[in-house]
Parts: sequence; C-alpha cells; structure tokens
Amino acid sequence: MKTRLANLIKTKRKELKLSQKALAEGICTQTIISRIEKGEITPSVDIFFKIIKKLCIPMEDVANLFSLDMTNVKDLSFDFYELEEMLVKRDYKTLSVLVKSINLESLNKEEVLHVEWLKSILLYQVERKLDVAIKKLESLSEKVEIGSLLFCKICNTLGNLYSEREDFLSSKKYYELVLPYLEVIKGTNFEQPFYYSISRIYGMMQQLDEATKWNALAISSSLNAKSFYMLGDNYFLQSKLFEEQKLIDSAIDSCNKAITIFMLESNEYMRGMALSYLSKLKEKENEEIL
Repeated sequence: MKTRLANLIKTKRKELKLSQKALAEGICTQTIISRIEKGEITPSVDIFFKIIKKLCIPMEDVANLFSLDMTNVKDLSFDFYELEEMLVKRDYKTLSVLVKSINLESLNKEEVLHVEWLKSILLYQVERKLDVAIKKLESLSEKVEIGSLLFCKICNTLGNLYSEREDFLSSKKYYELVLPYLEVIKGTNFEQPFYYSISRIYGMMQQLDEATKWNALAISSSLNAKSFYMLGDNYFLQSKLFEEQKLIDSAIDSCNKAITIFMLESNEYMRGMALSYLSKLKEKENEEIL
C-alpha cells in the first residue's frame, strides 16, 4: 500500500514538474513529502486528500489504489472516525469514493450497519434520492440497538431528511427519540450536530424557548471544550432565533461572532451567508431607530 501510494504521488508530482517543496507548501513539511515518496510513512487522511487535490489525481485512481488492499479494512490509512471526518467537512464526493472501496465482508455486523448509515446519507447528498434515503434509514433503525450511538446518529439523520422534505413533525419526532440517550452522545463528534439540529427544528416550529435552550447548550459546550466545531453555525442560528424574538442588537452580536469564526475557518460560503444576513439585521436596526 505504502509503495503504490508513494509511486502514485511521486509520478504525478513529476508530471506536473513540481518540487517536493512546492508540493508541500500549504499542506505539510517537505520532509513529510519526502518520506511519503520513499514509502516510509502513510499520510493522514487530511494530508492525503490535500495532496491528491493539488496533484489533480482523479478519484478513480484513488479508488483503485484502495481497492487493491481490501482483505482487511483496518489496513487502510483511514478508519470509521476518519470517514466521519469527511462527513463533518461535508466532503461527500470523497466520502462516496472511500465508502465504495470498503469490503463489507471484512467488517463485523455493527461496522456494516455503520457503513450502511453512511451510504444512506450519500443517497441524498450525492444522488439526491431523498425518499429512498429515508426508507433505507427507517429500515436501518430497526436493525441497530436502541439507545446506541449509531441509533442516535440514524435518528438525527432521519430528522434532517424529514426537515428537507418539510415534514417538520416527523423531523421533530426523530430528534426527540435521541433525548433519552444524551449521555451516549456526550463527548462524541455527534454531540454538536444533534444540538444544532434539535435547536433548529424547534426554531422552525416557533418553539423558541426550547430552540434557545438547545442552542445555548451547543454554544456553551463548544466554548467549554475550546472547540470551533459548529460554533459558527450555532452562533448563526442563535442570531436567527434572536431576530425571531425581535432582539435585534443581540442578533447582530451573534451574527458578528459567526462571521468571525467562519473567517477563521476559511468558510467563505457560510461567511457570505452570514454577511448577507447581517446586512438585513442592520436594516431592521435602522428601521427601529427611525
């Protein structure tokens, strides 16, 4: 695996007439590139995908690289945590390639169910098959242990998809199925997405006290953990909740915090969304003054 990866990166780099130093710029150190090309180390998933993006390596080549070594999925340079990192980054194209390369026969029952959950997400995010994804997830929810972390993830995903369908009652129902198992999700990378999701649905249903409560919990838990993960999204949501309650000054303050975080994360899409919303809030503020 290391040798094939080393040869692929070295060959593509030379085709583009890049030095190791030029390839490493903005990704890692030149020493790491050198060791990768010598087959001494395997890069982390984050570094690997930055390299293939910079070298314009086709995803088909990546899939072929992985599929050659599938007797044991744990031999790969990623695990389920790293797959979910792709999910966190909303990098569905890369996630799709990696999931397709997994040999299900090498997994235990729980791991297979985990992969099926990821495939269900991709049915919507990549193929836009909303109804098919919902049906698959509902079937999957009956196969997992109630109250397990995977059960909570499936319920949250169903809540998200029903929200996309604008069936807010069903969305709320699935989010609330997670509530008895909050201890299960605490400290996991799923905690913040759940708080955001349930706060958002309560806000959409004008249950503003509940929405504000869960949003405040999301923000405080991020601050306590000194983590930016979804903090910008939650401040942006808080801004909208404050606007609904006609607390325009507070809404502007939260929106500015969201913009700062999106800027630090180089998330230009969400920064643009928040700037546009801030402009709308300032117009409302001026109307109140007049």
